[in-house]
Amino acid sequence: MKENHIHRLIRERDEYAAQVKDARGTLIDIMHYLQTPKFHGPDNDYVHVRTDMMPKLIALQFKLIHG
Repeated sequence: MKENHIHRLIRERDEYAAQVKDARGTLIDIMHYLQTPKFHGPDNDYVHVRTDMMPKLIALQFKLIHG
């Protein structure tokens, strides 16, 4: 059965809303991660970009671009 235009738009809207919700969750995870004791204090205020941040940012980018 062929999907009508309204049902397709509703499905696309719901898929997009789920993608945005997932991306927001990833962003909140990153923010919480950066607020952990690992990154606070004069000797601990650092981030390992390659291993800590890039995988999270790439995942977020993928979610926002590709869904």
